Amino acid sequence: MKLLFVIPRNKSLFGDKGMTAHPHIGVAYLCSYLKEHNVDIEIFDDGLEGGLKRLDYIIDDFKPQLIGITIFSYCYSYAYNLIKRIREKTNTPIVAGGPHICAIGKKILEDAKIEFAVKQEGEFTLLELLNEFQKNDPDFSGIKGLIWKNKDGGIWENPDRELIADLDSLPFPDYDSFGLQKYPCYKQKTLPLITSRGCPFGCNYCSVRLSMGQRFRARSAENVYLELKTLYERGFNSFDINDDCFTLDEKRASDICGLIIENNLDIRFQLYNGIRVDTVTPDLLKKMKRAGCYFISYGCEAGNDKVLKAIKKGISLKQVRSAVACANAAGIHNSVNFIIGHKEETYRDALDTLNFADELPTNFVNFYNLLPYPGTESLEWAKQYAHFLVPPDSFLENISYRDNKPVFETKEFTKVQREEIIRRGFDLYRKKILNFRLGKVLGPIIYWITRNNFINKFSTNFALTNPLGRFIYLRLSRKSFTTKEG
Repeated sequence: MKLLFVIPRNKSLFGDKGMTAHPHIGVAYLCSYLKEHNVDIEIFDDGLEGGLKRLDYIIDDFKPQLIGITIFSYCYSYAYNLIKRIREKTNTPIVAGGPHICAIGKKILEDAKIEFAVKQEGEFTLLELLNEFQKNDPDFSGIKGLIWKNKDGGIWENPDRELIADLDSLPFPDYDSFGLQKYPCYKQKTLPLITSRGCPFGCNYCSVRLSMGQRFRARSAENVYLELKTLYERGFNSFDINDDCFTLDEKRASDICGLIIENNLDIRFQLYNGIRVDTVTPDLLKKMKRAGCYFISYGCEAGNDKVLKAIKKGISLKQVRSAVACANAAGIHNSVNFIIGHKEETYRDALDTLNFADELPTNFVNFYNLLPYPGTESLEWAKQYAHFLVPPDSFLENISYRDNKPVFETKEFTKVQREEIIRRGFDLYRKKILNFRLGKVLGPIIYWITRNNFINKFSTNFALTNPLGRFIYLRLSRKSFTTKEG
């Protein structure tokens, strides 16, 4: 059986086309599992290939029997355009997967010309679908986790599949099928790592529970260490741990670090995804530092205890201060994330968030414009109590995390007030991160030079996407990327 994976390009935080730095880890897991079951795999990564003629060539040459495409809600329009392009080229059946499917369900088969979609984890469901294709008279009704279209055009949604409990049973991600050497991460010797799936918390703005479930499932410390060791022996020494809950099980996190230390694995890693402030301790952070952790991002989201309660974050500002202090004491650089535009948030509440973020002794703060994702409580609340400034079915196409364009407004927090707070939040972010990355002399100079929005966006894109710009930026900011020796 031949399967072609198509990966749409990403949209950056600023709403433009993002840079693809490394292979898609979710697809890499699917590749390794399916190849163990004799599935022939080919991959087209739109964010890297730089043109759709390559996709046409692969379809003609590889002749896949099924085409898989992964879709994020934030970038769904890119995926829909790719599907349209594929349909102009071939009638090969298409199966979609990814977080967007978990958010909108069978509507995906109404919106796009595809035959199948996979809900939540795809390893087992996708293999069963491929096996069914081998039969003379395939019957897709018994495949759990599958949404499908019959010959008459009717759309059926099968029962959900049980989440994979034993993550150690899965093979390590297959990055080689991507042509790893083509990605920027290959030269940087950096790769992503996922050590757990699922999040047991109920934050009202978050869609993770839709795709990964609320049951926390973790790989064993030994299994994580073995993957790290395998990649380290291939020359990779830097890792981005993309878990939502890496430190939820303190003993497991400590054991992972212990194995790294005991076996003298000379690596460095960061947790940029945003871990919870109530799942770290001084002892754990000190051990993480010894194991090579050089950066942590904390998810706070609001600098007001009333708002934190309204969004079901389950933390307090006191815990945020404590977590930042503990990371500083351990010598781990850190940032704290905030979102503007929450349920029940007022203008005064948002001012509290700005003041709290400004006073925190963290290295820098991230501010994001709230995007209420499909399937979240945040979106349903907004539909009932707020006035949308952009149609609810199109804001993901037109607005980004770093746009000063609120999706909705309320009487307690108007459009003009939201724009003011978002602008001030973005300004605080720039001031703090430039001081952190470039130092207390060069940082303020660059901050004042780039206060104009056009200059700021141009310089940011130059530093992050242009090879020369990125080289200069990394050279100037190298001291902020701390190693184990500090």
